[in-house]
Amino acid sequence: MAVELQHYRGQVSILTRSELFFDLLFGSYMRDYPKRSAGRIKGERKFDPDRQWVFLGSKTSMISVATKSTLYAVLSDPAVDTTYFTPNGYFHRKTRLTESLRWLNAFVFDLDVHGESVPDVLDRCDRAGLPRPTAIVKTPSGGYHVHFFFRDPIRATKKTVRLYTAIMGHIANDLEADLAAVGANRIFRTPTEESLVYFQPVNRYSFDMFKEWREINHPFEPSSGRIVNLHTENLMDHPAVQRLLTMPCSYGQRDIVAFNLALAMKASGWTQQEAEAALRHWYDRYCAKGAPAGKKPFSQRDAVYKAQYVYRNSRLQAPKAEMIRTLSGMEFSYSARIRGESAKPRSERERSHLCEWGEDLLSLLHAEKELSGTQQELAERMKCPIASFKLVLRQLKDAGKIIVESRKGRGGVTIIRLPEEPELPAAKDELQYEKTSVQKTHVETLVVIHADFRQRKVMRIDRIHRCEQLQLPDPDPPD
Repeated sequence: MAVELQHYRGQVSILTRSELFFDLLFGSYMRDYPKRSAGRIKGERKFDPDRQWVFLGSKTSMISVATKSTLYAVLSDPAVDTTYFTPNGYFHRKTRLTESLRWLNAFVFDLDVHGESVPDVLDRCDRAGLPRPTAIVKTPSGGYHVHFFFRDPIRATKKTVRLYTAIMGHIANDLEADLAAVGANRIFRTPTEESLVYFQPVNRYSFDMFKEWREINHPFEPSSGRIVNLHTENLMDHPAVQRLLTMPCSYGQRDIVAFNLALAMKASGWTQQEAEAALRHWYDRYCAKGAPAGKKPFSQRDAVYKAQYVYRNSRLQAPKAEMIRTLSGMEFSYSARIRGESAKPRSERERSHLCEWGEDLLSLLHAEKELSGTQQELAERMKCPIASFKLVLRQLKDAGKIIVESRKGRGGVTIIRLPEEPELPAAKDELQYEKTSVQKTHVETLVVIHADFRQRKVMRIDRIHRCEQLQLPDPDPPD
């Protein structure tokens, strides 16, 4: 299937099936080609609240693009690694975090069951009461990535992301898909002409349809399950957690089940040694051994590591009720959250927080007005590690709380002082308003993709430090 599209400088180009896949996925919230850079240099660039960045690359290194022509150029260049991509869009070009999501464009599920055909995948969707998918991409291991495109992208607010993840968990469970691949921030295989084995552009659905599917197939009835009070009861005694602890655990679920069991043990007040022993027993009796072809085996050491990771991370206190319901297939909820312990006094801790070092430095500056010496000498004077001292310097300098001057060469020193107090404004009848042009120096590190959009070829990818003089407009007069 192909379609004509107006391309760079008015030229007409034919989209391949894989390019049409991305054109349909990212829709109107991705421009066809970049705007001319001249306008940006003059300061005419405006904030676009709907623009989305998507990432492509390997699991360890990804690049971001924001226009379809650049996306197609990157996909067409064999020298650029485009093994994986993000189906959802971000508002930031540098960070691929859940908190940076702007648009939710689709549901994607990872089916690791090998030996099935496309009709078998469609039968799975029918049995789960789901509509036919928009696209199915075959993976090198023999599995499939099943895509359900949204008719209109959904703004990725915190509440919507939580709902998206919950619905995705229910669908993945009914499809018997990989639960470890559930989440709005996951990456999936980039489709090619060979791997895109099923593509029906007319199969796009509203997000509300999937909400209705969950209400019909997975209604939440708190009265049907006992609610645990974490302050007075043991979470491990709940039937849903007990079922998770004693039911056979198959491939694709071992990692996430071990993690949630460790969370439940921690929330129930178990010691780390008790949790490690319980996970060893769980692995020996109920956990599937080995791994499918091409996959890394899940060992007893991996199960024990889950407990070690959970217990040393103070932010992890209890499992998500939605995840326990999804994994066990039973109703589960709890009425209160675990409260974290209060922080120890600084005198009882081996290490100090960066904010505390910053307060120490500011107090010293208020007393002595100015500090000078090498950074190593100043750090030793404050009894602060040199790495932490440099980080504190950078944070306070960026916040405008201190002024730092460095004199290099033999005998070079670092001078630190407080900024001067701003002068008080003159009397009201003496004020004179004078409009002046303001220049602002903006420095940042950018990944710049140089592409020939007509030939769909990436010329080069630069990582540069950009420093521009931006001419800002005159400020508006006060109301």
